[in-house]
Amino acid sequence: MRRILVTTGNGMFGRALIEQLLDRDDVLVRAMVRDRASFKLSGSNLEVVVGDMDDPASLVEPTKDVSHVFLTSPMDERITARESAVVDACAANGSPLVVNIYGAVRHEGDHLDQLHTAAIDHLKLSGLPWTLVSPSSVMETSLAPIAAQLPMGMFFGMSGGGKVGLVALEDVARVMAEVVLTDGHEGQNYLCTGPAAVDMTQVAAAFSEVLGREIRYEDLPEDDFADLLLEHAGYSDRAELEVTVLCHLRAWKEGRADLVTKTVEQVTGRPPMSVSEWISGHVADFQATT
Repeated sequence: MRRILVTTGNGMFGRALIEQLLDRDDVLVRAMVRDRASFKLSGSNLEVVVGDMDDPASLVEPTKDVSHVFLTSPMDERITARESAVVDACAANGSPLVVNIYGAVRHEGDHLDQLHTAAIDHLKLSGLPWTLVSPSSVMETSLAPIAAQLPMGMFFGMSGGGKVGLVALEDVARVMAEVVLTDGHEGQNYLCTGPAAVDMTQVAAAFSEVLGREIRYEDLPEDDFADLLLEHAGYSDRAELEVTVLCHLRAWKEGRADLVTKTVEQVTGRPPMSVSEWISGHVADFQATT
């Protein structure tokens, strides 16, 4: 019986993986959260434990007696410290396969990449078996914020004509589930993308087609776009904005996000969703704002 610890059970990737595994009789799922009251999922094979990556002592019990650990952390300055603390707890408790989220967008040594690669280097040096799941930019985080701008008939960005292999969270979750449920994945880096690389003008055309009204894309200089987000999107400062948004869109613009792979279909047996298919599946969310 596989026993899988999912860190950040309330996070985007952690929750998506848990949803793929709920109520199966061949796996036990241990969801680690900081706040038990905020965790709303339930299932016959689900255990919920409290642990905090900022408190290494709290990671001892969650990492005991598991065969796999799904590891991801919030996208901020503490990525390296948090993920290294989980790796250390795992190594002290046994030798589970650690499935770590990385990324398919080529950040080429920027600050976010330095944080991630330092954590991955620590994992590889730990002696634990590992697998990387590396999605391209995810539609849920890249496209969902557009909803608030749609009443204007446009949305803003800074990626120019740069293309990105946008991938749906559900497709990434299916890959993650396959990795923890089957053997033969140790030492692999699964680069997960959608079926095509698209620029934001093409994304606007997809919104227009699905919603039945014209949606335009307006490209802005980076500083103007950053000022817009700082004023209207709730970011605390430019440093937070850099790690969570700007470095990603800069990579798109510079042609470092245009990778397209067949990984999702090869691993799961089913092709990934296109942008149009994803928008159609979330059309109620976008129509509510128009």
